[in-house]
Amino acid sequence: MDTKSIETGLFTDTLEQGPEMTRFPHTNARIIAIMIAIVVGSVFFSSGQFNPAHADDGNGDRTSSVDTFRQQWNDLRERMDENLSDAAEYLESQIAKDPDSEDLNTLRHAVATRFIEQQQYNEAAEQFRKLLEFQCKHREKPTNQFGILMTVQSIQDMTRHSGDDETLENAVDRGIEALQSAELQDQQTPLLPLSQLAVLKAHFLVRDDHQDDADAIVQSVLQKLVSATESKDSDEETMLALLRMLRSLTTTDRENDSWREEFITQLDQSVTSAMDAYPDSAAIQNEYAETQYLMITQWRQDDPDATTERIKQVTATLNSLAVRNATVRAMLRRLDLHRERIASVKPVDSLIGKPAPKWDVDAWVDTSGTTQESLKGKVVLLDFWAMWCGPCIATFPHLRQWREEFGEQGFEIVGVTQYYNFDWDEEKSQATRSKDDVPPPTERFAIARFLEHHQLQHPVMVTPNESEMPSEYGVRGIPHVVLIDRDGVVQFVKTGAGEATAKEIHAKIKELVEAGKKSE
Repeated sequence: MDTKSIETGLFTDTLEQGPEMTRFPHTNARIIAIMIAIVVGSVFFSSGQFNPAHADDGNGDRTSSVDTFRQQWNDLRERMDENLSDAAEYLESQIAKDPDSEDLNTLRHAVATRFIEQQQYNEAAEQFRKLLEFQCKHREKPTNQFGILMTVQSIQDMTRHSGDDETLENAVDRGIEALQSAELQDQQTPLLPLSQLAVLKAHFLVRDDHQDDADAIVQSVLQKLVSATESKDSDEETMLALLRMLRSLTTTDRENDSWREEFITQLDQSVTSAMDAYPDSAAIQNEYAETQYLMITQWRQDDPDATTERIKQVTATLNSLAVRNATVRAMLRRLDLHRERIASVKPVDSLIGKPAPKWDVDAWVDTSGTTQESLKGKVVLLDFWAMWCGPCIATFPHLRQWREEFGEQGFEIVGVTQYYNFDWDEEKSQATRSKDDVPPPTERFAIARFLEHHQLQHPVMVTPNESEMPSEYGVRGIPHVVLIDRDGVVQFVKTGAGEATAKEIHAKIKELVEAGKKSE
């Protein structure tokens, strides 16, 4: 279907009413996880947690007793264990008797999950479609507004296996339509689910080469979210809606390439403001810890000194929160490990003028026969990078330019990366981090397709897991460039991206190439 069937102005009327939003009584990350686990039957009966379908909906009412739902689930689970198709028909017959039962309709998720496990994606999609339709029909309830988002996200997970983008796209459009109409019925805007669906809609537009329309949708919703956080009526949930939308816009998905750097900066600023405004909120603390970890380990590695200073500041903040927050304690341990790794890295000054350390190659991605010895007599640029690294990708045009300009003058680029558990999505032409273990040959294929997609033709090696090669070459962040002269001696080391850095690297390449010509 045409992803522009819902126009760019779609969100304007919904969000124009002001900064207020629906108050969801169960929207923190922990409760979300419990809700998802409940519908697949892994939490409710093993731990005694309740189903938010039975939670107070704001008026003190409950849809049915916990015992009734327990019995319904046990009955369905036994039937699914015996025959899944029969169980689906049985659930259908029960819903036909009580079509407005939230409990029974919620159980569709469990049936859909079983169908996915058996790779019966059409049957799973039909269960999700009916559940979504129920939630859209009863959209006046905040729990169903949030349920719409959860169902769409479940369809999105299924799509990663089935490749059925049309089902996901239809679900996104249907969800947006329902959440808009909830506002038209004198409800406050459900900003959290609507903003997440807006990101998915924008991604579809990008894939269909409608970048301007995608930009318009994203900016429209973000502006309303920012206004909401600055309003006197702002609260913790309003801020969380903004932070989670920004997080969705900064993932490694190819659709985020055009705006990722802009929103990383905005997320960094917003999460700091959120901590100032809601210092006692566990959810905000978790968002802050996770964002700062990404800033330190992935997004802002191009300035090692600034990274070191950030680690000090973030650690001081998190230490004061760790006593009561297990997530923060876990993040502090990860930061400690990262700090230890950085401390073990060779100082850059100790590399200059010394023979290049030995390469540690697990495998070459796109070439054979290349070795450190085979490149002696050439000026070599080692480029330490990763597929998820935005600044690395920003250097690709320069890498192509330098190889074209100096390639016939005794110059070569050698990429150096690691295994990060990425796979290649052929249909979407993008590399994605997998939830499952990716075998090394499969990931090397993903890297090769990624290089081809970005028109990079230089040789690329993958180092073994736990390799010391990055440390030996002074890598504290990426992209990280090491220039080695024709005699195999390190002459230049630089971390980071940007035009000023590119000009500095280009000048040094030219100097080393020309120096080699004079000595011949």
